[in-house]
Amino acid sequence: MLKQLLLGGALAAGLSCQVLAGPLQDKVGEAEAALEAGNGGEAIALMRQALFDIWSKASLSIPTALFVKAPADGYGIYTPRADAAFAPDEALRIYLEPVGFDWKQQDGLYTSLLTVDFDLASPDGKVLAGQKGFGRFDFKSHVPNTEYMANLTLNVSGAPSGDYVLELTVNDEYSGKTAKVRMPFSIK
Repeated sequence: MLKQLLLGGALAAGLSCQVLAGPLQDKVGEAEAALEAGNGGEAIALMRQALFDIWSKASLSIPTALFVKAPADGYGIYTPRADAAFAPDEALRIYLEPVGFDWKQQDGLYTSLLTVDFDLASPDGKVLAGQKGFGRFDFKSHVPNTEYMANLTLNVSGAPSGDYVLELTVNDEYSGKTAKVRMPFSIK
């Protein structure tokens, strides 16, 4: 009886693993097989397709948002600030890496359109200033890129010394998805 129960449990576990298997696991298996066969290019292409599949189902988010010393030269090519304390006449330079936005095929290219709104608030949430459509990022590419970055510069000259929160809302104009980022900073 115990043997039958254990066998039944093992069979159920095995079947549930098969139920969890899907297109993503299939693609990973194909990539592993291609790599073992010495075809690294095909393995990378299969993994890239798996990433695109995940990307298309993911929600819009901004996993990297930071104040930087100067505009980034490209994806991941930035110098972060040591702190978020700015001089009264110093511009806020921001680096963003959005993920999960939509790409559309148009005229033989993939296109994306992101806009950025901002609110400048006090630490207790009172909005002091803001602008819709402050940033606009319209990209065109032959592939739906996943290494995507945006530079923003915000001039807050004239703001009194104190603590503030910059809230950025990134809007995917194709899907209607939005993502928010809160960035505390101070003017000294």
